[in-house]
Amino acid sequence: MRQDPKPGDPSRFRVWAVTVATLLGAALAEAAHVPAGALLGGMGVSLAAALLLSVHVPVPRWLMTGAQAVLGTAICASLTSEAWATLAENWPVALINVVGVVGVSQAVALLFSRWTGVDALTATLGLLPGGASAMTALSGEVGADERLVTFFQYLRLSIVILVAVGVSRWTGADASLQVSPEAVLDTSSLPWKDWGVSTLVALGGATAGIRLKLPAGAFLGPLLVGIPLTALGLPVGAWPMGLLPLSLWTLGTRVGSRFNEEAVRELKRVALAALGASSALVGGCVLLAWGWSALGEVDMLTAYFATSPGGADSVLAIALGTHASLTLVLAVQVGRLLFVFLVAPLYLRRMHRRR
Repeated sequence: MRQDPKPGDPSRFRVWAVTVATLLGAALAEAAHVPAGALLGGMGVSLAAALLLSVHVPVPRWLMTGAQAVLGTAICASLTSEAWATLAENWPVALINVVGVVGVSQAVALLFSRWTGVDALTATLGLLPGGASAMTALSGEVGADERLVTFFQYLRLSIVILVAVGVSRWTGADASLQVSPEAVLDTSSLPWKDWGVSTLVALGGATAGIRLKLPAGAFLGPLLVGIPLTALGLPVGAWPMGLLPLSLWTLGTRVGSRFNEEAVRELKRVALAALGASSALVGGCVLLAWGWSALGEVDMLTAYFATSPGGADSVLAIALGTHASLTLVLAVQVGRLLFVFLVAPLYLRRMHRRR
């Protein structure tokens, strides 16, 4: 699908009014504890303004670069020393299941691409379980249609969360849907020290990523710098309250402002197929969990949460209210996060060159 044309030049007052409205929408979504609420709230308001008022919120490139660096660094918050120890202890099981989940998502993406005509790169990023907001940040930099990627990712995330909550209720658990990594993992330390380390990682990593011409270098650079530091026990990924939601708002508002009538028609055309693909992905991972449970010494509930495709922080929070083994769940979820962000960029770059 073609990228939409550059926005027009509406009055400055209307642009500012819509910008304020996007911030309000992001704040309300965050207050309602919607997963990645700032991203979805900002995107929803900017999308409505673009379609109904022909007003597009301009997002400067430097602001997008900063938002990507903050997000890339924030992901490292889940890679605590406990997570590394758990992954080291269970790496064979984690590796098998990580490759299985990624393989299922790629197979579904290729089938979806063939049936709908959506290019394979967009379909792959849209269905790849590596963090919805992170995939949105990656998509625009590697040549995928970030509007479709965002839609596919959050459709998949919604299905994953709804099914996970249903499973936890079915087992009689009293799950609380909290979506921040800090609610699940202990990342407490001296705030100023944490913020200083995160700032250095973000600045240094983004600069290196851009100069090395990595795909989405401002995002992947801080992530690749932060990963080994977390293994050494350094606190990477903590930010002052409000900075991460502001970064997510930046990403969401940019995506929403790029919608037009053509994009909406395309979404309508593929929406039902996207729902089917997302459901097939979740179903395929359930089969993986069943196979793991049947062949290994692990209960089905643990296997299900471990292989759940995406929404790692949400899934971990839901699993807290069940009798699932958080050790295995954490190992597989963190393992997939590492696999996706260390291996996927190279694969995506090759796909982009073949287009």
